[in-house]
Amino acid sequence: MKIHGVTIGISPLHILVVVFFLVLFAASYLATSEIMYLLWGIPLSLVLLIIPIFNSYSVGSQYVKLLPEYEEQSKRVRIKQINFAMLGKPVRVEGVVQAVKGVWLCRPALTIFDGSAAIVAKKSAPLEVDVAVGDNVEIVGMTVRRFAIFGDVMVHAIGVKKVENLTPLEEEESAPAEEIRIKKY
Repeated sequence: MKIHGVTIGISPLHILVVVFFLVLFAASYLATSEIMYLLWGIPLSLVLLIIPIFNSYSVGSQYVKLLPEYEEQSKRVRIKQINFAMLGKPVRVEGVVQAVKGVWLCRPALTIFDGSAAIVAKKSAPLEVDVAVGDNVEIVGMTVRRFAIFGDVMVHAIGVKKVENLTPLEEEESAPAEEIRIKKY
């Protein structure tokens, strides 16, 4: 679902919680015939649905506003070049999707491989495009740690789009490594 160009996502978990509380309030009303269970329960259950919708819209609208800035400032890098010295810097990476997780929670994580290495790119809002394993994608985002204090480097994706062809590896990256010879004494 889109609102003003922002993709909104509701997790099935949120819907399950709302249904649980609606059933709970309805059962309480049927057991006691006290109308206050319905008068308070239905609006409170709906608030449990409105809060994730508002959060999804808020985060998604921030991504829409930030995307042009990140596209302008990002530097195209190979995944193997991403390291801890690049934390907080905008990057643009291309690769083939190897795994897609968390889509049903509206917090997708894509594992992408560009021929040099693989990296995880997470987004805190639903994807605008359907991405499957084997698709070529371009990700614009910021390099961050996987966890707040420790962990490996990943990309916090601001924009994800499918591309037809990947940018080929540079000559020095695609050339086989020279053979090392060791002299025996």
